[in-house]
Amino acid sequence: MLQTIEVEIDPSGHIHPLEPLSFIPSGRAYLTLLPSPDKEPEKQIPENKSAAKALELLASPRFARRPAAQADEVQKRISELRNDWGDR
Repeated sequence: MLQTIEVEIDPSGHIHPLEPLSFIPSGRAYLTLLPSPDKEPEKQIPENKSAAKALELLASPRFARRPAAQADEVQKRISELRNDWGDR
């Protein structure tokens, strides 16, 4: 079974688990190096992908005027598409 543990690597290359382990690790492992917390760049969400933009759209008159399909039409189309996959 694969297990993941969070560790720190000291300047001499020794690995130290951040939490106590209930087992003694042995065997092989892959190591993924993460950026240091003090060196991690600020994460900025692009303006066009922000929650504020989504909320703005939901409150807009354009969204209120959007065409809406009837539930039975949507279910019929879903069924058609599912059945179309079986014909190939």
